[in-house]
Amino acid sequence: MLFTKERESHQFKLTRPVLLIVDLQSYFCHPESPAYLPGVEKILPKVEKLIKSFKMKGLPIFQTIHRRNSLLMEKWWRAQVKPEQTKPVFEDHTIITIKKDTYDAFYNTGLEEALKSLEIEQILIAGVRTHLCVETTARSAFVRGFEVVIPIDAVFEKDEWRHFSSLKNLGHGFAYLCEVEEILCALESLGQDRPG
Repeated sequence: MLFTKERESHQFKLTRPVLLIVDLQSYFCHPESPAYLPGVEKILPKVEKLIKSFKMKGLPIFQTIHRRNSLLMEKWWRAQVKPEQTKPVFEDHTIITIKKDTYDAFYNTGLEEALKSLEIEQILIAGVRTHLCVETTARSAFVRGFEVVIPIDAVFEKDEWRHFSSLKNLGHGFAYLCEVEEILCALESLGQDRPG
């Protein structure tokens, strides 16, 4: 089992969770995009399971869409996200969309205020890229007082070294690491006292 030490050290419990899907959009998921992440398709069924389970429980779901790069990110990556590359993989009117311009889903987006208004305690983060937007958002959530849960089979980075290094760091100091099936089981036993 991956990350055994980190997983045994910290066990998660869901009380008032939200699902946050990070940047699963055409920019990263469409094969013809210059930023396409080969292999990203393997996490999509896992994310879909989480969406279905959260919807069945009446729990909130948010997703981020990276709409453009900040000036520094544009300079760093020498690229800009085009409007047609912002289409979400999971188009669903019940999913609340947050638009962002940098790695951090909390930076200048209103996400923190929205989650606090729902009295959210745990943020489950799925999506891409593990070592960039997922990790930055996880750290940002942690310092804002949210418990962070990362389903390791529902986040993705095409470079395995970066992917596993990021998860190792997150599991050491910021996030509970688990698998999607563990979350589904935890949701099944979740009580009726929930946001919404």
